[in-house]
Amino acid sequence: MRAHLCAFFAGIIFATGLAVSGMTRPSKVRGFLDFFGEWDMTLLFVLGPAVGIYLAGTFIAKRRRPSVAADCQAPEKIGARFVIGCVMFGIGWGLVGICPGPSVVALGQGSLPVALFFICMAFGIGITDRLLAKGS
Repeated sequence: MRAHLCAFFAGIIFATGLAVSGMTRPSKVRGFLDFFGEWDMTLLFVLGPAVGIYLAGTFIAKRRRPSVAADCQAPEKIGARFVIGCVMFGIGWGLVGICPGPSVVALGQGSLPVALFFICMAFGIGITDRLLAKGS
C-alpha cells in the first residue's frame, strides 16, 4: 500500500510539473527545439532543475536501499536496442512535440491530436511488446 501511495503522489507531482511548465503543449516543446527560428528558451527553467534533481536522486539512490521496494534494478550495459529506442523517442518527440508522460497528462485537456497520439503510442507499445516477447 505504501508503494502505491508513493507512486500516486509522485505521479501527481510529475503531472503538475508538466502542466505548469507547459510541457503538455506540443507547440511549447517544438518552440524550445526550434534553435534556428523563434526559439523559446523558457523550458530551460524546467530542464535545469530537472537535471539537478535527477543527479541528486541518482547519487542518493546509489547509497541507499529503496524505501518502498525490495531493490532497484538498473541495466548493466547499454545495448543497441536501447540506443535505437532512445533515438526513435527523441526524433518522435522533436517532430510531434509530445512524449508519453505529457500525453497522459494532456488527455485530461480534451485535445483530439493528443488523444490520437496516445492511441498510436499505446498501439506501438503493444506491437513492440509482442515482437520482443517472440524474439526472446
